[in-house]
Amino acid sequence: MPRKPDLPQIDQANNITIGQRIRELRIKKKYTQKELANIIGISRILVWNYENGRLRLYDEMVKRFAIALEVSTDYLLGLNDEPELLPKK
Repeated sequence: MPRKPDLPQIDQANNITIGQRIRELRIKKKYTQKELANIIGISRILVWNYENGRLRLYDEMVKRFAIALEVSTDYLLGLNDEPELLPKK
């Protein structure tokens, strides 16, 4: 039987979803769902679905949200608790 890899433990108390992180960042940046959707190139209803956990984000969408919200993908994925704001271009 294969041995389980030694993975770091996740702090369940701070374990918020990617959708919750997206919503919090969107509100901090004072974007509406429609404004964020326009930046990313998707519909407002898709932003709503991602924020509410109705749809799972695939890798390209994680990158788009991270770029639009100027944070690292690690932060969005919950791998890092610091937003690590990316430099504006």
